[in-house]
Amino acid sequence: MFEYILKEDKIAVLWFGKPLADLNNAPAELKGKVTMNQAKMPDQAMEMLERRNYQVIVVQLSQDNFEFRYNWLRKVVAKYPGIIRIMLNDGLQSYQVAKASELCHRSLLFTSGVAELFHEVGQSLRLIQSSNKAVIREYVGAIERLPSLPGVYVALNDALASDTTGAAEIAAIIERDPAMSAKILQLVNSAFFALSSKVFKIKDAVVILGVRQIRDLFLVSRIFEHFPQDRNWSGFSFENLFDRCMVVGRFARAICREQRVSADIADKAFLAALLQDIGMLVIATREAEHYSAVLQEAAMLDHPLYAIEKLRLGVTHMEVGAYMLGLWNLPPEVVEAVLYHSNPNATSSDKFTPLTAVHLADSILPDVVNLNNCRISSRINEKYLTRLGLQHKLSRWQQMSEDFAAQLYSGSGNGF
Repeated sequence: MFEYILKEDKIAVLWFGKPLADLNNAPAELKGKVTMNQAKMPDQAMEMLERRNYQVIVVQLSQDNFEFRYNWLRKVVAKYPGIIRIMLNDGLQSYQVAKASELCHRSLLFTSGVAELFHEVGQSLRLIQSSNKAVIREYVGAIERLPSLPGVYVALNDALASDTTGAAEIAAIIERDPAMSAKILQLVNSAFFALSSKVFKIKDAVVILGVRQIRDLFLVSRIFEHFPQDRNWSGFSFENLFDRCMVVGRFARAICREQRVSADIADKAFLAALLQDIGMLVIATREAEHYSAVLQEAAMLDHPLYAIEKLRLGVTHMEVGAYMLGLWNLPPEVVEAVLYHSNPNATSSDKFTPLTAVHLADSILPDVVNLNNCRISSRINEKYLTRLGLQHKLSRWQQMSEDFAAQLYSGSGNGF
């Protein structure tokens, strides 16, 4: 249960806020492995971070202390992005959970036990180790034009952090980039969203779709624009891949609604689905001929694409994508969904997460048309669904997918 913690020499935990009721009853196998120090004030906690190398922060968040501690967490992410951040939900409202969970690797109720807490710490360690291997860093580091996080996206995040920013202010931020504003309106008015009337203003798009969804559309549009398809690549159309990611995102959100999970999980599933295949763009741009051979071999052997990628390239498109998202400090649950969307049983959680929705949507919907007839999309992992107790719902989701499948590429791509 704690194998990833036990692999470490020592784990130093900074505890900010009230401790769990059974904190002193840590599992026996962790004694001597984990040390904990408590802070009660933001300034004290920041000073402790400056004096010592902590691997984990656990922060207790309640309605009374939320704004102070949320703003403190934002500073921590900016200054110490590599620290694992666990939030303890002590009676938060749903919008507060959504805001804070974008900054944290895991979210637990304050009533959780210490064993569950350290299990989540272990899973967070695994995510960081799996998405930040030396071979992945070297592969991505060799790319000459690695995109940075767009300034407009950063500004939208700052606006989301404020409870007073209105639709007009959000629209003004997006309109700083006229070209991308036009593309956002193109997407909003496309068949993907099937709105009853045409939208002409960014402000109206923000009101209809919400800030988070507009922000996420901006990010994925910018990334696909950064990696245009060149003449060396003919394995599949980048336009069609973009179109499919859009549909997978909307289907993943629909699955979340069907499961009646929180809007926060649905938002993260949507973003992860939009970004799930950005690693393919990177690899196809970096080594087109080699990647074409990888697709051909995967098709010939009928093996999962990620398995042949690992064998021939040393990395998978999931690892490359997750690493890039980690560099940008995107929500850890989004990084996890991108990293494991084709192999979800590699995780140990038995909860419905953004990963679950993305895996289902990607596996059920038709694949991207490609030159080698390679299975680029995921395959349903029945062991994973059985572990989560969801196998009996598969036929329902397959039925739901028909409307979304009809929106997929039919010869006139709508993407970039």
